[in-house]
Amino acid sequence: MTTSTVLVIGGSGFIGKNLVAQLLKEDVQVRSLDLGPSGISDERLSSWSGSFLQQELLNEVMTGVDTVYHLAATAMPREANLNPHRDCLDNVGGTLGVLETALSAGVKRVVFSSSGGTVYGPTEVVPINEDHPTHPINAYGVSKLACEKYLRLYNGRAGKDGPLSTISLRIANPYGLQQNIRKAQGALTTFCARAAVDEAITIWGDGEVQRDFIHVKDVARALCLAGQSEVSGQEINIGSGKGTSLNALIAEIEGVLGHSVKCEYLPARSIDVKRNYLDTSKAKNLLNWQPEVNLRDGIQELLDGFGKKS
Repeated sequence: MTTSTVLVIGGSGFIGKNLVAQLLKEDVQVRSLDLGPSGISDERLSSWSGSFLQQELLNEVMTGVDTVYHLAATAMPREANLNPHRDCLDNVGGTLGVLETALSAGVKRVVFSSSGGTVYGPTEVVPINEDHPTHPINAYGVSKLACEKYLRLYNGRAGKDGPLSTISLRIANPYGLQQNIRKAQGALTTFCARAAVDEAITIWGDGEVQRDFIHVKDVARALCLAGQSEVSGQEINIGSGKGTSLNALIAEIEGVLGHSVKCEYLPARSIDVKRNYLDTSKAKNLLNWQPEVNLRDGIQELLDGFGKKS
């Protein structure tokens, strides 16, 4: 890698842990800032306990850092929608704080984790490329989009040690074993956790909504490549490039298990768009990235991890 020291804001989160592990494979010095420990023990990893909203702490942890990965958010999508004002103050305002601190600390590059699942809103065509109109229908998507715009605004601004370079990755629906399903995130991980212990799977609507499911290890690789890349001032989709309905997801899980699973269908929610899956050709062309973990293998890994062998 071209950087010597990197900071992962949100290094103890689901994507953060996997990114830290991937960065350590690249043999760089990694700093993690989060409210809890990452659970990773490595002499090249230093951890700070706290929030990206704590300015003095942010100043301290960014000193001597070349690249910052900003993965943290103070609210999940459902929580953000319940309190859009707080979500904006914390996450949009907090991201501005990250960018300002990066300038003053001499950081060379900031990589932002955006949301390919929410910034676009209702889709006109699929797969969705980065030029598709952005009309998010929930507060989480609005704040992510606002943060992207600020990253563009700060791209190329003169900092302490030269211009700042920024990039945003619009990540689809990540899944994997370390995902915290108690936060009401991760449909695929939640489905597999329930199926593994023969609990009913809750589906909002008729199950025909289509989503783009991407393994977290593929996301971590994409983030690493984005940190190394010279591409700047842009947004890039990161997903599987394929749409899978929830009903098809259930069928895949049943195929791995070898038997049917229980499902409970509830009324559709207004915050859910009908179809969302991403065109990832830009990531392939600009970052030399494409997904490697196929859906069936990812489901097998989840079910095995949750203790149910096929």
